[in-house]
Amino acid sequence: MADVFKILEDLKWKAVGVDPTTGQVPENQFVSFLPIGLPIPEEDFKNPWSPTQSNLKESMDEAKKSRQASESGTDPAQTEAASASAMIEETMMKSALIGRDMMSYLQTFSLTDTKISIDETYRGWPTASKVNDTWYAIINGANAVPSGLELSDELQKAVKKAERVLIDEEGEETKKYERYAQYREEYYDAVRERDRQYANAISDPLKMNMWPIQGKVYQDDVDYAWDKWQSRGYKQEIEEAEAFLSSQGIDPAILMIRRAKTKYETSLINMPSIGNIPYTFITPSKWYSKNGPGWNTYTSSDYNSKTNYSTQKTSTKVSSGVKSGFFLLGKLDAGMNYSKDTSKKEIHTSMEGLTITFSYCVANINRPWMDTSLLNIGNWFLVGDYPKQCISSGSIDQEFSIDNPNEFVLLPSVVTSLILIKDVKIRWKSGSFDSTELKSAVEGGGNVSFGNIFASGHASASHRREDYNYNSDLNLNSQGLDIDGVQLIGYVSSIMPLSPKLNGKDYTQKKKDAPVKEEDKK
Repeated sequence: MADVFKILEDLKWKAVGVDPTTGQVPENQFVSFLPIGLPIPEEDFKNPWSPTQSNLKESMDEAKKSRQASESGTDPAQTEAASASAMIEETMMKSALIGRDMMSYLQTFSLTDTKISIDETYRGWPTASKVNDTWYAIINGANAVPSGLELSDELQKAVKKAERVLIDEEGEETKKYERYAQYREEYYDAVRERDRQYANAISDPLKMNMWPIQGKVYQDDVDYAWDKWQSRGYKQEIEEAEAFLSSQGIDPAILMIRRAKTKYETSLINMPSIGNIPYTFITPSKWYSKNGPGWNTYTSSDYNSKTNYSTQKTSTKVSSGVKSGFFLLGKLDAGMNYSKDTSKKEIHTSMEGLTITFSYCVANINRPWMDTSLLNIGNWFLVGDYPKQCISSGSIDQEFSIDNPNEFVLLPSVVTSLILIKDVKIRWKSGSFDSTELKSAVEGGGNVSFGNIFASGHASASHRREDYNYNSDLNLNSQGLDIDGVQLIGYVSSIMPLSPKLNGKDYTQKKKDAPVKEEDKK
């Protein structure tokens, strides 16, 4: 009989990958599975808004195909009469599609912005701030520490000498630099003139035929300007001075903090009635679709294979909260959470020879705005009374309590991939399973799971019931359950590096009150 826990272990190896030389999974990653899979209705996530506008083209193509299909067989006279309003209809259609695509983006973004707590349940962290909000606080609270060091006397003299080649004591450009700029401009003027004349010759066969002769004049002008720049424009001396000065380093912490802020700001997009959020996308782009790329098949051969991979000690608790067999679930609320007052009720079954096959996909989350390389360097702290390692201890076994500030960490891990499944087929030997209770639960509108795989129920207001449908119409030799729709079943997360490496209180002090002026005392 197929074991849900064995299947989840197999998916774990497939999701994070295994080093063939060591047989180990990456030390900085862990896999967590939802207690119950989250259905992914395609209509809720398809064609999310994109800065490239590719979403609008796809949505328009789909809408046009749908309209053409509805107009097939229509009287030509009616079609001609309707053409006058076609432009208005297309504008209205575009507006509606843009709104739909923006909503798809927001729903996609919300899937990527949740923190996962690192404890034995690997549960979601719904009461905590989101990944986006936390990263914004980190990069704006980061403060580099001055090194307290300066260049040696020899280097300082070299810097001073290079500066004097370019700028005099009064801060004005030197005569050498002025001559350099003059001859540089003459050279590029000659290059531009040669190129313009060649462009003219290309379009005129007679001129092109004469170019080997006439073109020599323009090339000679370029060569002459180059020689003047080299011999009279102090080209080598000026460029050596500039190269030396530009090679002088800046503290890496200062650079990384500035770069992290820049990447975040340039990635912001504005969503109406929502505000600014950073642009995030998932690959493959059709991750939500049953017909998209990136799907692999899990069969009985995968299940029967041996897995001797080693991993972190705590990752063996990944299946905590997951049950095996069929269960009747509580009611779903608007956020796809099951009511706490209703526990799972096991549907007692006796099944022999049970097998499961399905397709799975690991979709990667891309956050161009999140430059975590900042976390790998030292020499910075978070302004305020924030201790070192308050962002992450860098360890897989870091545990914390949301309600205990002493154990609070800001960003111990970040979800980097979604684990999705579809086309689940559960089969058992004919006559070995009494489906009466299961049929009754499903046909009565109940929410049913097999282990943590969402099997049947209402996924969302717009979701088609037949995508998650109990199937009793099978051949005479078997009975089974088909779960056709896409569902999110788990996450791959990366542990953030140990950061920051300095205590904020060691570099900050309480602000002193300004002295009260005499006139203010009166």
